[in-house]
Amino acid sequence: MGTQHPTAATIHRCSRQWAVWAALAVPACLATSAEGAPPSAEDFSRPPAISGVQLSPSGQRLALLVPSPEGRKRLAVMDLPPSTSPRVVASFRDADIGNFGWVNDDRLIYEAVDFSDGPTVRQYGAGTFAVDHDGKNSRHLIAWRGFEIKEATHIVSRVLDYHWDWDGTMDNGSDDVWVHKNMRDGRGEFIGRSLASLNTRTGLLRTVQIPDLDHVHRWLIGKNGEPEVVQTHWEGRSKLYWREASDKPWTLLQDSASYREDVWTPLYMDGHEQLVVRASPKNESALFAFNLKTRRLDPDPLVAVKGFDLNATLRRDSRTHQVLGVQFLTDSAQSYWFDDGMDSIQRTIDASLPAGRSNKIICGRCSASRFFVIQSRSDTVPGEYYLFDRQEKRLEPIGASRPWIAEASQGQRSFHRIAARDGLELPVYVTHPSGTQRTDKLPAVLLVHGGPWVRGSDRGWDEEAQFLASRGYRVIEPEFRGSTGYGDKLFSAGIKQWGQSMQDDLADAVQWAAKQGLIDEQRVCIMGASYGGYAALMGPIRHPKTYRCAISFAGVTDIELRYNAWGSDLGDQVRRYTLPMLMGDPEADRDKIRSVSPLLRAGEIKVPVLLVQGAKDRRVPIEHADKFAKAAKAAGVNVDYKIYDLEGHGWVIPADKADYYRRVEAFLAKHLTAAP
Repeated sequence: MGTQHPTAATIHRCSRQWAVWAALAVPACLATSAEGAPPSAEDFSRPPAISGVQLSPSGQRLALLVPSPEGRKRLAVMDLPPSTSPRVVASFRDADIGNFGWVNDDRLIYEAVDFSDGPTVRQYGAGTFAVDHDGKNSRHLIAWRGFEIKEATHIVSRVLDYHWDWDGTMDNGSDDVWVHKNMRDGRGEFIGRSLASLNTRTGLLRTVQIPDLDHVHRWLIGKNGEPEVVQTHWEGRSKLYWREASDKPWTLLQDSASYREDVWTPLYMDGHEQLVVRASPKNESALFAFNLKTRRLDPDPLVAVKGFDLNATLRRDSRTHQVLGVQFLTDSAQSYWFDDGMDSIQRTIDASLPAGRSNKIICGRCSASRFFVIQSRSDTVPGEYYLFDRQEKRLEPIGASRPWIAEASQGQRSFHRIAARDGLELPVYVTHPSGTQRTDKLPAVLLVHGGPWVRGSDRGWDEEAQFLASRGYRVIEPEFRGSTGYGDKLFSAGIKQWGQSMQDDLADAVQWAAKQGLIDEQRVCIMGASYGGYAALMGPIRHPKTYRCAISFAGVTDIELRYNAWGSDLGDQVRRYTLPMLMGDPEADRDKIRSVSPLLRAGEIKVPVLLVQGAKDRRVPIEHADKFAKAAKAAGVNVDYKIYDLEGHGWVIPADKADYYRRVEAFLAKHLTAAP
């Protein structure tokens, strides 16, 4: 790490040079909602004005996503240094452009998702395309739907079908990218992946052999363009292999139960004898070196953060592939640079922007590029993008992701660690409404994250929490047991604890907030989506005196349906191995599973319920909500049931999300305003 503290860069926040952006997006300096009024539901639900900003490998061009007048995300490109307006190089009337990347300095690859008939699934949608930086030479690479040629023809299509996925770019001067095929058996079950390179101009496909291994899940490509480290997943086991050379056999490095925190994740080869992996030999995961000659994991981590799993993104130079640093989450986004030059640039940028910001550097050939993109955000700032000129030591604003959101209207977020009733440490995030004091006992929303085996939140700006806080509610977000990101102890404590100690953690967070004087414990509503929706329904059953109301979107209501629901997107491997390990065996634990299914205990709910469901949901099919609504109403529960016909397991139509937010606002105002 560098120790130098360079002079802060000059910032031109509203430079006329950047006024060219006004044609595509609202400039960063144009920010805000009507004075004194909180942002509207539409303000929170509308798509960002700017997102996904990326530099070309050499740093001479910039690409980003900007909305069309109809709200569809379009791909635009600008040459650097900026002299002309950005040019839209790809757009669709009924599709959003999502993931994209630079194949080389002249060509991009991108994915377009078609929402004209509701949320996409892999077999229905748009696909993967490539286009030059000037919008020319567009080519359809992967079609996200099955198709067949109806008439006799000698033309052979080179468009790949929906089983294929774009895997990554190379920056080797070619027009090639990595792709993989998701292989399935006769029943349609996922059984592994195959690797290939795809030319984005000609559509030519070159298969890369991974001999003697089945059920391949991930790989690391060596300098010879062949996989040298491979990880497989099958029948509840994860195995990691290494091959010294293409004519050598595979060597097994690790064999562990899948979906456990102690499974290694291979990250990169450091020389010929050292493999860097993410591992958790004690509690929190960190970066470790594994010596391929001695077959030993170094006991001391290369990089670790106390109290957090280090789920780091490696920052490499795209040409040399040298690892320059890591970017990761603690309670907020962080960067750690091994390279002194990059560390010096980070310090310059951090000193130039307001205190309290997380400033993420985005670059391609980081060691040599003149220009860098900076994504700057905080708890009250959704995100601003800047261009840093290393040569001139200048920061120029590109724009804000949500310039219509006034920073002053957003609540500050704080991070805490509390003790559950059994002594287990629980991380908790709190969003405090703007204009309130920490000593104000406010009505509260306990917001439960989905998954549940994921990390829930951090201290950065959060759309849903800020919407609720803008309506005057203090928002409590516990990282309950079963959550990832904070060590194996917290994760493992949640195994087979749906509706039990996982639920108790939520009630404990409410009690903690009440003892701290943050909330009025008589005015708390529990709210969540997916697993969070399940917890919202189970909350007033297990802890009937804790919550005044419940809001569930796409919530699981019958746990048995997780194992056998028709139309679910959960594969056979998940049902046979993952769910029995994490939730319970559908036969041996049947009574326990049924005892914590809200559907079978709906009559115990004595508080009003807002139940929301997407009709096209495949993760939690609508059968869950339909059966619960019927059973609850029959038992006399006050249920407001709303179905969104074109939504799935999440929101894709801004107008639907805005309508949902307004319903939530009205529901909370009705049931939390007055003391009981």
